[in-house]
Amino acid sequence: MTSSEKNNNRNRIEPFSHFINKMDRLFSERPPKGMLQSLDEFFGSAKERSFPVDVHETQSEYTVSATLPGIARSQISIDVLSHAVTISAKHVGRQHKNQGLFQKEVTTGTLSRTISFPKPIDEAKVTARHRDGILTLNLPKVRGNRIEIH
Repeated sequence: MTSSEKNNNRNRIEPFSHFINKMDRLFSERPPKGMLQSLDEFFGSAKERSFPVDVHETQSEYTVSATLPGIARSQISIDVLSHAVTISAKHVGRQHKNQGLFQKEVTTGTLSRTISFPKPIDEAKVTARHRDGILTLNLPKVRGNRIEIH
């Protein structure tokens, strides 16, 4: 093998050996402080920004039940479109008093969920009810005109 061929081979292998060394160091050394916690927060955040929803359909309407424990009626907003509804809730943390120590913890966040429907909704007839942490929406379907074929 000539010296130019050896240099060529070394140049092709060099970038990969640098990458392999970096990967070896990544898995053999301790992660930076807080890195794993921030990854957990990042990947867990989608779950935290949503809430469970049940959707039932009858011939004349859709019924949506959203579980929003600890969320007041005034913190909920509902946007209705022709084929979808978006439920948003602004969550505000509370203050705690623990063993004579007053701890003020103010956390805010927005929970949001959009539900799409295959048939259009009669936006003017939508009703909402909030009780015991459960939001219930009744979404009547738009009735189309049936056409007879002659």
